[in-house]
Amino acid sequence: MNKTDVLFIHPGNHRKTYQDLSGEYTATATPAWTLLNAQYIREAGFSTRLYDVNVEGWDDNTASALLSDYNPELIVMMVYGHNPSASTQTMPAAGRIAGDIKRANDAVPLAMGGMHPSALPERTIREEAVDFVIIGEGPHTIKGLINCLKGRGGLRDIRGLCYNGSSAGITVNPIADIIEDLDAQLTGYAWDLLPPLTSYRAHNMHCFQDFEGSTKDDFSDVRSPYVAMNTSLGCPYNCTFCCINSVFGRQGVRYWSLDTVFSWIDELVIKYKVRNIRLDDELFILSEERVERFCDMMIERGHDVNLWVYGRVDTIEERLLKKMKRAGINWICLGIESANEGVRKDVNKKIRKDIKAVVKMIQANDIYVLGNFMFGLPEDDFTTMEETLRLATECNCEFANFYSVMAYPGSELYNKTAKELLPETLDGYAQLGYETKPLPTKYLTPADVLRFRDEAFYIYHANPLYLDMVQRRFGGKVRRHIEKMLGFKIKRKLLDN
Repeated sequence: MNKTDVLFIHPGNHRKTYQDLSGEYTATATPAWTLLNAQYIREAGFSTRLYDVNVEGWDDNTASALLSDYNPELIVMMVYGHNPSASTQTMPAAGRIAGDIKRANDAVPLAMGGMHPSALPERTIREEAVDFVIIGEGPHTIKGLINCLKGRGGLRDIRGLCYNGSSAGITVNPIADIIEDLDAQLTGYAWDLLPPLTSYRAHNMHCFQDFEGSTKDDFSDVRSPYVAMNTSLGCPYNCTFCCINSVFGRQGVRYWSLDTVFSWIDELVIKYKVRNIRLDDELFILSEERVERFCDMMIERGHDVNLWVYGRVDTIEERLLKKMKRAGINWICLGIESANEGVRKDVNKKIRKDIKAVVKMIQANDIYVLGNFMFGLPEDDFTTMEETLRLATECNCEFANFYSVMAYPGSELYNKTAKELLPETLDGYAQLGYETKPLPTKYLTPADVLRFRDEAFYIYHANPLYLDMVQRRFGGKVRRHIEKMLGFKIKRKLLDN
């Protein structure tokens, strides 16, 4: 039987994480960080395979089948989700998979990395059925570990590794250096290790503008194929609720060159026929010069793409919006969070522009806005949360995400929160899960926050002004899709429903 040096497993359990919304409404995204690591390890000369649980499934027999089919020398799970904070809500699925693997064959070394394990390596070693925890970005650590398993080097020499040294107890090695030259060391994504990219599907709102031309009830013909990828790593800001820097190691942004980025995009469009792409950079719209050059290169190529990017209210420049639209940027996701300046200031989220004016400016250039709002920040009370809901309604973004605040491991908020206020289990970190338990504020209980969030989501998307705007912008299919979505009631243990 041929041996695989490293088998990467991308964990997940969409049904438990998103309940009834897991079918028609959520995305199935390509595992960007796992793909970058897999490509790095393959280029280092090791045989590499990848199994994506979100696409290929997991049952009681999967672990034994994978061990038989691939005969791996090392298994690596990088625990991520649709966004960095989703790492913690993915941990229960990752833990189940790890346990199944160890029950099938305890001798196969298993390593777990990602945002949550990087933030809590010792807890992860104690609580999960893993031999090693990868702290930080991963490529150097995984390469060192597989070399060690082949008899080249010792565990103490592997930077970014946490492990249980039996009599010595848990050992946490020094953190690995971050990868400075992305072009030279993280050269691309191992797309070919995945199932067909038609197995992946964009978020529903990402393709609202295409629904009228769809011939399928779940709109899969316009939402697939789909890719999520990065053109940069890290963030220059330090909002206290964010955990992004727990894996990227420092505040700041590192970029791939645009020549490298377009070598990937060209391959996706030409070889894999991908149109829907989400650029997962924490802030794609940051460097005005880089954004303009990106748009110029996309327009020069004439690719027919449907791009989703992230920006801040105060990084949006009107002069670039028309060019961004011509380049295929149809959706800008804005982290608005709260309407109240004092609430935002308390979590180090400063916004220096008029929020409503920026949203309207984007929409006037025929780009759609996905507004992200948070309920339950430490200084929130019912009055400030009502203020945020009112702002969201006045902005009338083409879609809105409403989050209850969680103290995610790796964030400053987590470090400042008393442990008894955190969810009792990791399932409690899933925003749309049954066991969701938000953080209390200085004035509100977790149940207060969660009830307000769930009611606000319904109020916003059922608002006739919103539904009428959606019908004008996208057509009747999208309106009916949203009205159907509002019929799914998320069950909440905390609210006893």
